[in-house]
Amino acid sequence: MLPISSRAAAQRELIRSMMDGQRVSRHYAWINRLPFYYGWVIVFLGAFTMFSTTPGQSDSFALFINSFINEFGWSRTFVSSLYSGATVFSGILMFFVGRLVDRIGSKSVAILSAFLLGAACVLLSFVISPVMLFVGFFVARLTGKGALDLSSKTLAPNWFISRRAFAIMLVGLGGTLGGVLFPLLNNYLILTFGWRVAYRILAGGLWLLYVPITLLFLINRPEDVGMQPYHKLASCDEADSNLSVFDEPSFSQSQALRTWAFWILTYVVFQSSLVGTGAVLHFVSILETSGFSSTFAAAIMGIKPLIALITTILAGLVLDRIRKLHVVLAVTCFMQVASFLLLAFLQSSIMVYAYAILGGIAGGIAIICIGTLNPDLFGRRYLGGILGVTAALNVLGSAIGPIIFGAAFDLLHGYTEIIVLSSLLPLLGGILSLFVRKPVLETAAAGEGRS
Repeated sequence: MLPISSRAAAQRELIRSMMDGQRVSRHYAWINRLPFYYGWVIVFLGAFTMFSTTPGQSDSFALFINSFINEFGWSRTFVSSLYSGATVFSGILMFFVGRLVDRIGSKSVAILSAFLLGAACVLLSFVISPVMLFVGFFVARLTGKGALDLSSKTLAPNWFISRRAFAIMLVGLGGTLGGVLFPLLNNYLILTFGWRVAYRILAGGLWLLYVPITLLFLINRPEDVGMQPYHKLASCDEADSNLSVFDEPSFSQSQALRTWAFWILTYVVFQSSLVGTGAVLHFVSILETSGFSSTFAAAIMGIKPLIALITTILAGLVLDRIRKLHVVLAVTCFMQVASFLLLAFLQSSIMVYAYAILGGIAGGIAIICIGTLNPDLFGRRYLGGILGVTAALNVLGSAIGPIIFGAAFDLLHGYTEIIVLSSLLPLLGGILSLFVRKPVLETAAAGEGRS
């Protein structure tokens, strides 16, 4: 429970926000005539946003990397280094993108990011030099993997308190669906039209579909249109339900960074990004070294997120009822270890399928756990800034992984050793997750209001 003074300050802030929302709500009067809560529309748009990040994700680049290597004769280590270097620079900027989301809202960040991601795809379609490739990688990673992804993750927590895990699950389905469809789509576009035209088609989709829809229908927070977050408690009347919203702890970015819970969750995200991105970006090569075709590899890349899709749906239906989500998160880390050990010692297609199934289950559950634990532990008021730090380290992890895997292949002509060593990272993540506890917002800190 927050102290009385902090609760009063929170009430005043919410009242001011609602009054501002009422002044603009006449532009959204049609929302009040809907037979359902508009937050569910926001959930759909969040899922669409996650889906639209895929041209900037490693799942998409994995199908293009061989095109760069084959056309220009560059080594895998060199292309991986460009990719990782660009990702590192984009990751550093994510420390500021999170605060930008808090300042100007998810909508503005999402529209700008989608426009720039499309521009990055166009630039990549004209690549003739390493510099152009680096710049294309940088803009795509900053906007797709970084800013656009982050803006989508703040939507459901801002609109939902009750049913939060379920709403986050639905948003996450967009990214999972993108992981299922884009490897097959990219493979088809590259084989049919060539990799340059394929990138231009992706840009057109972002500019002609995503940007107009988001511009028309996305709203940052329910308070912006005189509404409140979805919050229902069976044992409370409406007034008590409102008070429970005020009581929700709201850690500033600096306050959250002083807690062990934040750094444990961030480490789990970081290691998963490092190991997962390294494996995904070189997945075609990993399977080819074990005697499998690139077509089979592309199909498996679609199966893993499909399993994650099914798991995410089931997890979203039940995780709202589970109190100890940190234990569930630990289990997903241990499953990640098992999946990578399977990948390290591939001997049959059955082991490949087992890797995809285990990895998909672990990834699907972990997304919901992390997405729910952050707002539950730290509140929603400064969630953009808090998630921005995690996103920065997430992006940095995705930068380190590919270059390590690429260098390991060039030096050892295989991936077994690096995959086995990398599996120690999720093992540590699972152990640490067992120690996550809800942090206490100190009385003095609670009144700071801004970091």
